[in-house]
Order: sequence, then structure tokens, then C-alpha cells
Amino acid sequence: MKKTLTALALAAFAVLAAGAPAVAAPTDPILNHTSYWEAYTGDTCVKVEIADGITTYTLPASPSGTYTLLVLKAGSGSAANDVIAMPTAGVPYGHATGKDLSHVIYCYGDVEVPT
Repeated sequence: MKKTLTALALAAFAVLAAGAPAVAAPTDPILNHTSYWEAYTGDTCVKVEIADGITTYTLPASPSGTYTLLVLKAGSGSAANDVIAMPTAGVPYGHATGKDLSHVIYCYGDVEVPT
């Protein structure tokens, strides 16, 4: 039930964000840690540090389950984190500012997506 509710909440978040590639998240340093996003989603999250000069990140095939969230970190300030609900593997994602990425956090889990 929790996973279904999480999927519905993320789907609603995605609908609200329609028309924009991502939503800026607050810049509290805790948002740079997988533990925050794991508590938020209830899913497994992974942080990947990105080399200098890279502006996009492409999710590989999901190790297990469905991708539920992608956080792109670039720069600092209120627009540092772009949050993308239900991202797709194989699609390159870039930060809304076009800046180089410093890291990404992605989450995945067993999500029941309503049909």
C-alpha cells in the first residue's frame, strides 16, 4: 500500500511539474544525501559524483524495480537541485540551468503504477 501511495504522490508531483523538465528543490545540505531521499521515497537511492564538464546524465537500466526519482545537482542556491519524478532509463537528463552537474541521486523500487 505504501508503494502505491508513493507512486500516486510521485505521479501527482509529475503532473504538477508538467511543462517543465524539472522542479527546483530547496538547497538544504541534507538534500545532497541519499538518506534524505530514501526517507522521502521509501526506495533505494544511489548517489553518483559527476566529473567536471558533464552537463547530462543518462540513467542505466534499472538494477531492480522502477526508477522513482532523479535529483540533478548543479551550482548552488535555490535552483541547485532539479527533481524529476519517474525518470526513464536511457534518456539523457540535464539541469534546467544548463550548468555542469556535480552529482546525481537516483532512487528505484518496486512501485505499483496505477493503470
